[in-house]
Amino acid sequence: MTETLNWDHTMIDVTNLKDAIDYFNSKGLSFAPGGNHEYWGTKNALDYFGLNYIELLTVANKEKAKAFPYQNNSAIHDAVEDYFDGIQRITTIAIRTTDIMETHRRLKELGLDVGKITDGKRINPAGKLIQWKIFYVNDELANHLPAPFFIQWNKDDDKRREDLKKQGLIKFHPAGDLFVKQAIFNVTDPEEAAKQWSALLQAEVVREGDTFTVNIGNKQLVFTAGVENRLFKLIFHGAKQPEKLQLGQIRFELTTNE
Repeated sequence: MTETLNWDHTMIDVTNLKDAIDYFNSKGLSFAPGGNHEYWGTKNALDYFGLNYIELLTVANKEKAKAFPYQNNSAIHDAVEDYFDGIQRITTIAIRTTDIMETHRRLKELGLDVGKITDGKRINPAGKLIQWKIFYVNDELANHLPAPFFIQWNKDDDKRREDLKKQGLIKFHPAGDLFVKQAIFNVTDPEEAAKQWSALLQAEVVREGDTFTVNIGNKQLVFTAGVENRLFKLIFHGAKQPEKLQLGQIRFELTTNE
């Protein structure tokens, strides 16, 4: 089976889940509690823009959250550290694959320290069991840029989309017919960062001046010069009116572009 890759979701670390939900929903988004991850001692809230969604993540059980290791859990471990450091920011993105075994094999051949493939699950507020397979990259990328992680859901895209619509999770947003169009990475070496991501995603790099873009489906990962070495901002299209949102270091830009 040939792997197909898509931008599945974006991880955002918050220190108080209710406050974050209230802030973003007051601006026309539609976050709802997603459930708890018992192994990690974390909990989340989700907002869907089609199958692409945003996950707000925070600590639910401090003892459990402090206990699990970085290896095989890198993005979650970073979120827990941010919680205890009082930092709110966008961490990284998850890449959805149709063949997680093939993706894991390919990245290992690239020389990356990939964690083992594990089964994930959580119970959503409606009592429904959500399941997936997942693996994390134990390496950071150039200049300590967090790597993406990779996920395969236990249902195909069409079935998941149908289920999410039935659950009322894919819906119209008060701020407009929103969808996430771009992730803006501010990095000290945009060309090298884009090159690394292109290898991970098997996608070409498009250069425009000092900006480097990697296309993934109908979305873009944009690498620009900056000192943060982080995913800095999300750009949304389809808003009724332009607006810039900020909570801690989390930045969303809502635009009217279709």
